[in-house]
Amino acid sequence: MKIIELLIINSIIISFPILAYQYFTIYMQNMKREKVSILLSFALLISLYLSLRFKSFMPKDYEFLALILTVIIAYLNKCTHVSIIISVIIGEYLIRDLHYNLVFTPLFFILLFLFYKYYTKTNKDYKFLVKAFTILSIFTYILNELDYLITNPNNIHDIVLSILLFIIIIEILSKALKEANNIINLHMNLKEFEKEKSIKLSLFKITHEIKNPLAVIKGYTDMFDPKNEEKSTKYINVIKSEIDRTLNLLTDFMEFSKIKVDKKIVNFNLLIDDVKDVLIPFFIAKNIKYYFEVEEDIVINIDYLRIKQVILNILKNAVEACTKDIGQVSTTIFKDTESLYIYVQDNGIGMNKDTMDNMLTPFYTTKEKCTGLGVSLSKEIIEAHNGNLSYTSEPNNGTICKITLPLKN
Repeated sequence: MKIIELLIINSIIISFPILAYQYFTIYMQNMKREKVSILLSFALLISLYLSLRFKSFMPKDYEFLALILTVIIAYLNKCTHVSIIISVIIGEYLIRDLHYNLVFTPLFFILLFLFYKYYTKTNKDYKFLVKAFTILSIFTYILNELDYLITNPNNIHDIVLSILLFIIIIEILSKALKEANNIINLHMNLKEFEKEKSIKLSLFKITHEIKNPLAVIKGYTDMFDPKNEEKSTKYINVIKSEIDRTLNLLTDFMEFSKIKVDKKIVNFNLLIDDVKDVLIPFFIAKNIKYYFEVEEDIVINIDYLRIKQVILNILKNAVEACTKDIGQVSTTIFKDTESLYIYVQDNGIGMNKDTMDNMLTPFYTTKEKCTGLGVSLSKEIIEAHNGNLSYTSEPNNGTICKITLPLKN
């Protein structure tokens, strides 16, 4: 029973750093694969240290089976370089202190390595590697214990018991390691998927928002008449403004980060004038009646281009919702001592509960050829200003978009 207890205790001591590494890796957030690999190597070296540090608790006849567990665990975790280092250290100890055969011992570790390389190159099943390591370890163990068996034939049951226990421990550890590594790989793949999703989301944001200023630029370019100096000057100013907005969006993409705002004290009435210059031709082309009721002398601390981007997007959505013969979009803007309020109301098709519940979710859309990012991006910009964006709507009864922005923040 002492042998069984010692082998179990030794197995727990050796495997504990690996289990701790796996637990830490699964529950640690934002850890890159490179750091995970370094952590695993460190855990394996700790296992090696513990196996050698506590070898005095193991009878010398059974040290080989206990020590070799560290090498097997390293190979099963696909740490080639660390496995070789551990093999050299344990091999040197077996030859020097336990007087293992000078030929068979190095050959054993070489065969372990060759089996491992064969496994990686041929994509053999994981069980193949476990069985190969188990058989090779048992054969080497018996080979080195032959003299002991010949001189002590009554103790053969101890050898058999050790081998059986070694097989059981290898099976348990290998299955536990495989399941844990599967969880770790799934965990790491999910993080990479989230990163990839974030990249795609940023790309969609850019393409969605760049479409709008380019459409405006194209529209004004088509209307551009060099013979009409007054209109041409006005159109050029609008085109320049939309180019600035496009460049601002591209800057976001290059920075690849969350929306940033550059707030300054601005005259909000001038911003609405810019919005009108851009959208009035759009209203006319769509045969939409439009109303702007804006309180005078509104001064606010905002990112001019960002808020202009939001209002343009909301008004554009309102126009697209108007499918009636006489579409109508009204914009009401007023303030109190602390906040600015922007209400955009249309008489369009409205939204049902399902659409209302999902409209702020990225990629959700009920329109064809749309990314479903306009509203979510607008919400992100408003929240970056410590403001609030909300919608109220009923099917066939139009929609009201409400924006609240602090005047100073």
